[in-house]
Amino acid sequence: MPYLNGAQATIATLRAYHVDTIFGIPGAHTLPLYDALSQEPGLHHILARHEQGAGFMADGYARATGHVGVVCTITGPGVTNVATPVANAYADSVPLLLISSSLPRASQRRALGELHEVKDQLGTMASLSGWSRCVTGVEEIPDALHEAFRVLQSGRPRAAYLQIPYDLFESHADVQILPMRTSGPIPPSQASLAAAERLLRHAQRPLIIAGNGVTAAGAHQQLARLAQRLQAPVLLGSKSHDVLPSDHPLTLTSTGYDLIPELLSLVSASDVVLVVGSKLGAERTGAGRLPLSSTLIHIDIEPDEIGRAYPATVAMVADASLALERLLEGVHDLPQDRPTRAAEVAAVRAALRQYTRHALGDAVLLLDAIREAVPHEGVIVADMTMLGYASARYLPVYQPRTFIHPVEFCAIGCALPMALGARIGRPDRPVIALCGDGGFLLNVAELATAVQEQIHIVIIVFNDQAYTAVKKVQHQRFSARYIATDLAGPDYVALAHAFGIKGMRVDDPDHLHTAVSEAVQHQGTTLIEVPLPPWHWYQQASLP
Repeated sequence: MPYLNGAQATIATLRAYHVDTIFGIPGAHTLPLYDALSQEPGLHHILARHEQGAGFMADGYARATGHVGVVCTITGPGVTNVATPVANAYADSVPLLLISSSLPRASQRRALGELHEVKDQLGTMASLSGWSRCVTGVEEIPDALHEAFRVLQSGRPRAAYLQIPYDLFESHADVQILPMRTSGPIPPSQASLAAAERLLRHAQRPLIIAGNGVTAAGAHQQLARLAQRLQAPVLLGSKSHDVLPSDHPLTLTSTGYDLIPELLSLVSASDVVLVVGSKLGAERTGAGRLPLSSTLIHIDIEPDEIGRAYPATVAMVADASLALERLLEGVHDLPQDRPTRAAEVAAVRAALRQYTRHALGDAVLLLDAIREAVPHEGVIVADMTMLGYASARYLPVYQPRTFIHPVEFCAIGCALPMALGARIGRPDRPVIALCGDGGFLLNVAELATAVQEQIHIVIIVFNDQAYTAVKKVQHQRFSARYIATDLAGPDYVALAHAFGIKGMRVDDPDHLHTAVSEAVQHQGTTLIEVPLPPWHWYQQASLP
């Protein structure tokens, strides 16, 4: 067994588990770890400008690749700064691993007023992550990382946190690095399969609801084949918008805020609902207003999620890929000439697009221009902004892992750093960040990261000089008593130039199309400001 210090044991284990990128900012408590990192040529470090940015970069990297995103922070403020991305990863089941230092073992729980001291750092992060552990010896570090990766790569990842007292980084011990092993995919039980097959075989108007658990399992092809076999519409959501191509004849996307009559009619008329890889959360179902059939088959890797929001007739704890493959086998002999429902789906899809056009007016043409300019394989990251919300239902997507919109936790300002992480993970694809002016300024310093690390992305800033979604509520619920929602901002083009990146301003869809097309080909980061007139949202349909 090698004789290593804690820093070396950490880096050696990460490399053994094929980690090639770490996001973070060094500090006094993590310098030994960074020294070990500097001596590992296969490991690339991305220097962020704020730990929140580092966390969102790791999150975007994980979403775009399916691999574990790793972020490293110092004790105290480094941990509290990255708390938002950890909570975001928990909400969206993203394989994010946070490694942080903590006070030395001799000082823990003594409240001595030391540098970076936190009342209960481990407890704080345990409340936000799905797995957490603090090691007490160097020899524990490989085992702890082994367990963290097993949890993140088997079952449902809910973010993981490893805390290492900083005195361990320079303490030595004999360590054993365990080979990476993950639990195999969970197969469905024969009883649940038989019950689900009976219901699907007799269904006249089945409906499929697919969550991003389908993407985690790589079950896109099985889902498409089953939908075609059953002639079942597939209802996607904000986080699963890219599970199937938007031009598939059976796909629809609803954000939960757009439960228009045409959609409600289709859903309520369905006699059997098959839910795959979705917890049917409140954001997804309009706080439970989605009228699902009482005959419901729920497939999920996490037992506790099945039946939590809607009662399940058949509960199937299983990997989505295995479950769908077995269901395909079970219904393989259904008649091939089942009546097509493509026209019915197309009518609802058109109604949803009209709903968005009514809500956004001419601004919807900006989304059309972006989609036409971005190749189908391009990754689009949508922030918490009016056009970002709308993109989740309106913007066509064509390949898995090409649309990121973490609207459940709804952390404004995430798009820029997430896009940087996505580009690191997928350097072969163009990456576009859709930002509002308010959200963009939350992590604007990460423009420096883009320049220093030579991460080439396209940033679109929709500038309406307001927190419009909040201002809308002030108008509707508080008699237009506006406070703290109007924004003064910089000259965004000049700001881009100050960071040494290309900046431009466009004010119509045609020029936006040209600008995005050129930016996708540009070997560098481009910021495009799109000034928007005041929103007439108080006259329009509800968004997001």
